[in-house]
Amino acid sequence: MFSFFKKKVYLCDLLEDFHDVHSHLLWGVDDGAPRQDSTDRIAAELVNLGFSHVYLTPHIIYGCYGNQTSETLKARFAELAPYEGLEYRLAAEYFLDEKFSQHLTEPNKMLTMADNHILVEYGLQVTRAEYLDMLFEASLAGLKIIIAHPERYAFAFDGRNMHEIEKLTSKGYALQLNMLSLLGKNGPKVKSIAEELLFKGKYTFLGSDTHSRLYTNTIKEGTISPKVAEAIKPLIANNKEILWK
Repeated sequence: MFSFFKKKVYLCDLLEDFHDVHSHLLWGVDDGAPRQDSTDRIAAELVNLGFSHVYLTPHIIYGCYGNQTSETLKARFAELAPYEGLEYRLAAEYFLDEKFSQHLTEPNKMLTMADNHILVEYGLQVTRAEYLDMLFEASLAGLKIIIAHPERYAFAFDGRNMHEIEKLTSKGYALQLNMLSLLGKNGPKVKSIAEELLFKGKYTFLGSDTHSRLYTNTIKEGTISPKVAEAIKPLIANNKEILWK
């Protein structure tokens, strides 16, 4: 699929053999796929888009989704039917809440990606980079931090001040960009911040954050500028070379 005037590039044209680091395909555990057949329908769309490997990263948020644990998520993952053309692995998206430090008491039981990478998220309305102590504790426990979709957080675009983002990247924490942010589906302000961070070289990884077929349809039809396309190619390579071993 190619854009008619070449002024835009279809995002999906860049996704051959894509290794995703952020998705909510594991059924029945959070706000993603509700049933196995839902997972399979999303998986079919991902294969058509070029995805080949997918980390399943269900939310772990205190007080939500039945207080999911590593054990309950592993049990559901064991029930997950495979899908031809996709390799699944289990990790999680940990919310930086009052219970996060408790997880760190047993870091070996946490659901991480390869090389002890851990995906974490802030509350969207946090107005400054709080919880730095928690992230520092996680680093001391041997975990490598990936902060999910920072372009969506209030502290990232409050006053167009990148100071709080600099606090995170200066400590070596990696940032993960959401595809839908680049495609404008989270609003023009989020898209603008995403592009600004991208062109400043702040991101390390690219994720779909897929919850449903609405996401895959958006990715299929979404276009980006050639400049953005060139800037995300290293992120796509990082997903494959660093996280999937």
